[in-house]
Amino acid sequence: MRLGFHLSIAGSLTRAITEARLLGCQALQIFVQNPRSWRWREVSREEVRNFVQARRQAGVGPLVVHLSYLPNLAAADPLLYRRSVQRFTQELALARDLEADYLVAHPGHGPLEPESFLRVAQALAQAVAQVGPRPLVLLENTAGQGRELGRQPAQLQRIMDLSGVPLGLCLDTAHAFGAGYDLAHPGGASRLLAEIAAGPGLSALKMLHLNDSKAPLGSGRDRHWHLGRGAIGLEGLAQFFRHPALQVEAAIMETPRRHRADDWHNLLMARSLMPPPALLPRS
Repeated sequence: MRLGFHLSIAGSLTRAITEARLLGCQALQIFVQNPRSWRWREVSREEVRNFVQARRQAGVGPLVVHLSYLPNLAAADPLLYRRSVQRFTQELALARDLEADYLVAHPGHGPLEPESFLRVAQALAQAVAQVGPRPLVLLENTAGQGRELGRQPAQLQRIMDLSGVPLGLCLDTAHAFGAGYDLAHPGGASRLLAEIAAGPGLSALKMLHLNDSKAPLGSGRDRHWHLGRGAIGLEGLAQFFRHPALQVEAAIMETPRRHRADDWHNLLMARSLMPPPALLPRS
């Protein structure tokens, strides 16, 4: 499993590649626009070309793009819905041009009614039809904060089935803990993975967002924290990380950062979660 961080693109897209190399990241996640603004910044062909070249030289992968915060693909308001679908499609197209492997998106906010799930599915289907099947869109589980859809694997499966297009899953450990899956203990990890297996299927699970939780179990709150310093704890994360049913391409940390030392701490903790390499028998 490859390890990486969500890193900033402030100033230029290639800044994230430079930072990833300094940290020794194997994988990388970025936003491709200001995540808290509807304003669209045009990215030149030269900037795209420079980013693709820098990433290839760095050998960083997979590359994951995270959808910005403002789009709500479950919005009942027609204006917000159209704006959200347009922004999602734009970001998916830019992610394709940047040769991203995946784009991660939260399902959105809305009442837990059939119409909400159908709106999300239709938005995904429309964008994928326009942009193409690559990068693969991954639905991310949520803590259920407010009226978030997607706190249970069955809800994500519902959207995937309705969409009729290829989709995968990204599992966030802090979100799962907030949604009531007790990853601090083996039973909680097994329950979550069993629900994924019975729903979307373990083969749909491509990426892991590896975060501890500052919020308590079942709080419905999304509060990422440093690995080993939160309510899940290092032992719980290690048990989950080493579960034989968990087979993902990479784990991306979205942990808080005041100083680069925070990233070093979390990267060291993540490396400590990796199962020890199997010893080869002596000849």
